[in-house]
Amino acid sequence: MRYIGAHVTSAGGPANTMKMADTYGINTVQIMPSAPMRWSAKELPEENAKLFVELQKNSSVKKVLMHGVYLINLARQDSQMFHLSKLSVATYVNYGANLMKYAKELGSDLEVIGVTFHPGSAKDLTPEEGIKRISYGLDWVIDNTQGECPILLESSAGSGAVMGDTLEELASMRDGVQKKERIGYVLDTEHMFVSGYDWVNDLEGIIKKIESILGLENIKCFHLNDSMVPFNSHKDRHANLGEGQIGLEAITNIVNHPKLKDIPFILETPNLKKPETFGKECEVLKSIAK
Repeated sequence: MRYIGAHVTSAGGPANTMKMADTYGINTVQIMPSAPMRWSAKELPEENAKLFVELQKNSSVKKVLMHGVYLINLARQDSQMFHLSKLSVATYVNYGANLMKYAKELGSDLEVIGVTFHPGSAKDLTPEEGIKRISYGLDWVIDNTQGECPILLESSAGSGAVMGDTLEELASMRDGVQKKERIGYVLDTEHMFVSGYDWVNDLEGIIKKIESILGLENIKCFHLNDSMVPFNSHKDRHANLGEGQIGLEAITNIVNHPKLKDIPFILETPNLKKPETFGKECEVLKSIAK
């Protein structure tokens, strides 16, 4: 079975998430259990996690990924912002742990891919200091959360002082964590393309680098996006599949590469913002996933 899906709004709660997945025929969803531009420092209601699993049992959803709020920055030097970032990641990790707990208790086949987020921007630090700061923050989150929900660092476009635009930086963040088995990665095709990874002309070379630097076993999901902006431009501008600089042929080759086929692919494209085009984008992905 191929695991393919999209970012789904959490407005309307778990019931709406399942309805959208069933409507558009996807088996994998990415959600934000809280508002994307507000700190999520308070524990999310455990009953919400239980309801999610109860509804999932009768839906097409098999896997769920949670995306942390956009305010998270584990490379911040400011102690208050750094702590709020840690708390926000921890809140989502605990919610993921509750999803895993109820999936087991209720006999659900739901798999929690994990919690992913952008590592942060080392605006006031050197890259080396930023990496150490991120690793320290990840250690804190692991030590202050329950369960075994995976924590997944997302590759970035790398504009300004944003961390995680190279595979080597992502690997260094994980290397600095004590319980490395809890840390994995989500790779974004658009972010990687604009950071110098040429999916169009060097697919095999990129996969070899992923294998040697990160380990394919640590890649838990791909964000599948085309790019509005050129290769190596270091700008974060997602495009609909086949309408950007990567192109549908290269995207099809990524999705169907033998070494990547077992990894979930989740859409984050502009078409997802409107109900009338959400289904269209999902159909494109389903049509190319062999």
